[in-house]
Amino acid sequence: MPDEKVLQVAILIWGCVFCAIAALCIFLSSNYDREKRRYLILMESFASLLLLMDAMVYIFNGYPGVPGSVMVRISSFLVFLLSDVVLLCFHIYVCVYLFSKRERRTLKRVKAGYVIAAAGAVFVVISQFTHWYYYIDVDNYYHRAPLYIMSILFSAAGLLIDLTLLLQYKKRVSRKLLFSMLSCIVLPAVAAAVQAFRYGMSQIDFSVGISMIIMFIVTMTELNQEMYQLISREGKIKERLEIATILNKCIAELISGEDEDAAISNLLRIISGYFDGDRSYIVQIDEKRNVCTNTYEYAMNGVTAEKDNLQEVPMEMLDIWMDSFRKNGLYYIPDIEEEQGQPYYETLKMQDITRLLAVPLNSDGKIIGFLGVDNPRLHYEDHTLLSSIQYFLTDSLKAKERKAHLQYMSYRDMLTTLYNRNRYIQVLEGMKAKTVIKTGVAYIDINGLKRVNDLYGHEAGDRLIINIASSMLAILPENAYRVGGDEFVLICFDMDEKIFRSKVRDICDSIAAKRISVSVGVVWEESSSELETMLRRADDLMYAEKRNIMKSMERCEGMQQSVRGGQKKILTMLCPVFLYRAFRCAKRTPE
Repeated sequence: MPDEKVLQVAILIWGCVFCAIAALCIFLSSNYDREKRRYLILMESFASLLLLMDAMVYIFNGYPGVPGSVMVRISSFLVFLLSDVVLLCFHIYVCVYLFSKRERRTLKRVKAGYVIAAAGAVFVVISQFTHWYYYIDVDNYYHRAPLYIMSILFSAAGLLIDLTLLLQYKKRVSRKLLFSMLSCIVLPAVAAAVQAFRYGMSQIDFSVGISMIIMFIVTMTELNQEMYQLISREGKIKERLEIATILNKCIAELISGEDEDAAISNLLRIISGYFDGDRSYIVQIDEKRNVCTNTYEYAMNGVTAEKDNLQEVPMEMLDIWMDSFRKNGLYYIPDIEEEQGQPYYETLKMQDITRLLAVPLNSDGKIIGFLGVDNPRLHYEDHTLLSSIQYFLTDSLKAKERKAHLQYMSYRDMLTTLYNRNRYIQVLEGMKAKTVIKTGVAYIDINGLKRVNDLYGHEAGDRLIINIASSMLAILPENAYRVGGDEFVLICFDMDEKIFRSKVRDICDSIAAKRISVSVGVVWEESSSELETMLRRADDLMYAEKRNIMKSMERCEGMQQSVRGGQKKILTMLCPVFLYRAFRCAKRTPE
């Protein structure tokens, strides 16, 4: 018997210590919900005190003298009272988990739990005077009283209410927490049933201690999981916030100004910084030629740029990329060595690429290119940013194309594709008050265009103009302007005189070979402060040549009128020859 008593006391003391430690740990866990934390601390603290008082009952039971009598009475009273207090704390703890404050004020079963716990405590106090639950004999030994079973019934009623609440609202708590709460009901209930028929062992208090231990373990596990989820969620939120911030920066760059090239370059710089990659780039696809070209690139400091080496790459090399773009919305190479045998392996290897991430650029359901990052060291498993940017980037590229087309249309002659008068005036405005060095200009005017239009129609005149323009496009495509219906201008900056006059002569020879008569005025100067003055001189020379040609044409027409019959027919046939010779003589005159 003494050995059994020592074991019982030891178990109760250890339970007391563990519950006290649990209460302290929960107290220090400041991240736990404040209200839940409060009642769990109270429950663990009162359970610790309950086990301690129960141990005191065993220690001082039968202890002689006044001290023994006092300790047995106090500890016995507290055991019964604390049992109801722990029950009340548990009831409140369950209700805090299951219901809102408003629900707790209205649900009858919640209120019934409070009433039962309070009634149990009142009966404990009354029992001190009536000895309903227990009594202490003259030798300081504890004995059950006839109404001891009422204390168990009060506890059972309270636990039954909690059981019905948990079963009805079980979806409001996790499975683990539901298990721990049910253990706090089932274990004491089983222990009470056993203790009602087996006197001498404190099964109820022992089961309460076990239940509190389970509750603590599960609660801390739940708390750790919540903390992990919170940290993980915060990490994801932080990552999403970072992505959103970077995305806003990229969009801001694209819409910040009129220089799309500078905006796209800054965007690639931002992308490289986000991924900590060596390069970021844009590759555009030319469907007609079945090639792709690296049009934009940003290389980090110390990293060799590869843009010039990635021009007009055959699309056959990227068939696998295109399939992945269509199926997965990205192409990711985690390790370049896994790509051995692929047609692009050697090209990527030569660029010191070990890892690569790329997303397609889609427009109207077609892949028009892709956006890529070489050797990303951060965020390389998440393509959210690139996939989001590609929509805005595609719009920016399309806007640039539209702008380039509009600019082309505004500066190009629709009939000949030469620069038009708008571009000509822009060049003159840009060269005002500027000294031009080694500059040559030429005025070219078609002879007899009006007559061709009158005799053969404007379509024939347009063909004549197109033929002349084709000669200019073949030799000086970026220096030729159509400034009027039949007037053309050549402006060549920083060009040696011999080269300039040679090219003008080649153009005139090409025109003459097509049996077209033109008048030409040519001026070249080593240095000039006024470009317009040079153009006026060339215009004057052109008109001087044109007058000579017109005189020759008039003489030819006079000869035609002076002959008759067959002679007239012969002269008509020979007139173009005379015209051409007159044009050649007049052409030599300005030089």
